[in-house]
Amino acid sequence: MRGFSLQARLGWLIGVVLVATLLVNLAIQLLHAAPRVRTEAGSNLRLMREVVLTTIANLPEDEDPAPALKRLYGSLGNLRHSDVEILPANEAPPADWLEKIRHSDRDVPEWFVKLVGAAPRVMTIPVIVGGRAYGNIVVISNPFDELGEIWSDMLWLAAISLAVAIVFLTLVLLFLRHSLAPFDALKAGLARLEAGQSGVRLSLSGATEFRSIAAALNSLGATLDRVKQENRGLVDRLIQVQEDERKDIARDLHDEAGPCLFSIRATSAALQELVSHPSPDIGRLRLMSSAIDRASESLQSLFRGLLDRLRPKGLEELGLEPALRALFASWALTHPEVDLRLIVRHDLSPLDEETALAAYRVVQEALTNIFRHSGASRGDVTLEFGLDASAHPHEPEEEATPHLNIVIEDNGVGISEGVAPGMGLLGMNERARALGGAQRIESPLSGGARIIVSLPLRDDGE
Repeated sequence: MRGFSLQARLGWLIGVVLVATLLVNLAIQLLHAAPRVRTEAGSNLRLMREVVLTTIANLPEDEDPAPALKRLYGSLGNLRHSDVEILPANEAPPADWLEKIRHSDRDVPEWFVKLVGAAPRVMTIPVIVGGRAYGNIVVISNPFDELGEIWSDMLWLAAISLAVAIVFLTLVLLFLRHSLAPFDALKAGLARLEAGQSGVRLSLSGATEFRSIAAALNSLGATLDRVKQENRGLVDRLIQVQEDERKDIARDLHDEAGPCLFSIRATSAALQELVSHPSPDIGRLRLMSSAIDRASESLQSLFRGLLDRLRPKGLEELGLEPALRALFASWALTHPEVDLRLIVRHDLSPLDEETALAAYRVVQEALTNIFRHSGASRGDVTLEFGLDASAHPHEPEEEATPHLNIVIEDNGVGISEGVAPGMGLLGMNERARALGGAQRIESPLSGGARIIVSLPLRDDGE
């Protein structure tokens, strides 16, 4: 039944249960059939024996008992479940008597008779009056009358049960069809989500389970819409940052590199003209070479600053921890009013380049937020290896994957609940998610804010 729908499976299950119930009832009737037939036959034979014995005892000894026996035969011949014959003393019952009883007007299948196993019983009562034997009264129990009634009852039971089962199964299928109708709406909603549509919401209708699923799907749709909006804003912000960065680089190159290059070219032209004389002025040569050296040094400083902005200074050559300490030192020089502390509990040199760069950018953005938005007088950044610290404590740990945990704490104004995170926090979250990590924001009771970012550590083979 792997390819059947839930409605078909439930219909088959209920149908099988109803048929099994019918078969059990018929089996119970069949098991009680043989004892019922035997009890009925025994009761009739005992009654017939008492009647016959009483009649024989009341026969006069000086008269012929034949008329009285004929009257007895006539009165007993109409009894149910029994057949009576009066035979001479030396005559045996006819061989076709039992066959005659078997082929009575009762329409009972042969297999049913054999299955019940109720055979006719024969009782012979001698007729002795005044010491003379006048013959025998033979009484044979006829089980086929009782078997016919049982067979008829079972047919009626099967027909009524089958009709009730069909009606009940039809009602159940109609009920299931109506109850499972919300599945179509759930399927359509999931298809719309898969197609990337926004604003997917389902009406809370149907059973409690469907209402819960619809509510969960609505929550998923709202989350996806929010994530899409955040991603759209983040992309816009990244584009804006790139444009601003390009403008800054273009301005620096125009304002600083342009004059230096012009100075180098002008001095170089003057130098070429000077050295073309037979006796050049050595003092002027020294001044021109000094001017070229200063312009070159200015260009070198400009390019070094641009490279530092594009890639952290010393991160690739020295490693993550020295680069972070240099970053903290630069912030401490420009903002001495904030007490910054960097705590590194493990050796960070084994980190791969991508994870180290993501960690550096996360800490860089966190420090920027502390100075620009928190109003804090203290900020602590802790880096250590461990399990995923961004997961909530009550969530089970499915896989013990090692992570680099970055904890940023400050004593500033904190982050109010319900306030949409800024682009800095969104950027940190996106960097963590890009590596398969996560971010969690907390508000300690002591005040301020705590941001926990976990970055999964990669194996050497990845």
